[in-house]
Amino acid sequence: MRIYGPDTINFDGVNGDRYWFYQPYPYTAIKEIDERLSGFPVAVFLPHRPTRETPLVIGLQGMSAPYGWNAFIVPTLTQMGIAVALFDTPLAGERSLVRTFTAVVQNEIQPLINQGIAFDTAFFLSIFRNTASNIDSISKFCSDRYGLSNSKLALFGVSMGVLLSGYAFTAQGLGERLLGTIGHTDLQSFANSWGYGLLPDLAASPLGGLATAVLQRVQPDLQPVVKLLQLAKNLKYHDEYAWNCNPMNYVEQVQLPRRVRFLVGANDPIVRIKDTRACAQKFPDGACYVVPGMGHGTRQWGATFVDHVRYFLATQLGDWCN
Repeated sequence: MRIYGPDTINFDGVNGDRYWFYQPYPYTAIKEIDERLSGFPVAVFLPHRPTRETPLVIGLQGMSAPYGWNAFIVPTLTQMGIAVALFDTPLAGERSLVRTFTAVVQNEIQPLINQGIAFDTAFFLSIFRNTASNIDSISKFCSDRYGLSNSKLALFGVSMGVLLSGYAFTAQGLGERLLGTIGHTDLQSFANSWGYGLLPDLAASPLGGLATAVLQRVQPDLQPVVKLLQLAKNLKYHDEYAWNCNPMNYVEQVQLPRRVRFLVGANDPIVRIKDTRACAQKFPDGACYVVPGMGHGTRQWGATFVDHVRYFLATQLGDWCN
């Protein structure tokens, strides 16, 4: 792995160091695509505290969402005396193939489809495994470069970022705490609610194949939507690759005092409360908190999603403060 930098970066008034990591990984066997997905930015923010006593939070955004969308957690955590490391996951931000910075997944996977690369569960597993490897590399880098050798490491995720962090937490044993917002760590049930039940089955049926062929000729920009629904179907019914990247298939490896907490909205159309609660109950120390009126990162009235996440982090990491 090669690391370049640092350059100065500022998130919400807090100065940090921005690095560029290049960690080669054979996603597709097409050189230019694999190189784009293998290089990614890492931003590190430090509090005013002796580094040997400083906990670290590594944060992930949702699928295809740039890491800068997590900027709002930086002042909250650094003021608590906690260091923060953020990075782009494959297909997100500066690690995407189109770099639209919009988190519109179908736009991000269009180059894969154009090259005849399957956006399937095997590709999904490679994203999970490589993201876990990235988290491990970043944790070790922060220890070596900044002396952040404290065992207090928390993984924070938003939406799909909860699943990716959860895989690192359960399958790879990384982190003492897993803090997830508008998401949970059961890939199978998430795929079921994300795909809205019937739609993935329809997309994966012969009718879905016919729709793909027609769209390729008359409206190719909609092809990625069908591919996403087909992926959701295979995740929902758990083929071999989907089983391997579901964090809950490694839950027995999570032992006390490791802790899991989820924050979800009562009005979330994608993440179901009952699924999140059931998921939390499978951990030795897991809990789910539900915010009335909040959707998938939105809020119909009262405090914003950002405010709730800041409060969530403050309460769940309060014992790690200065």
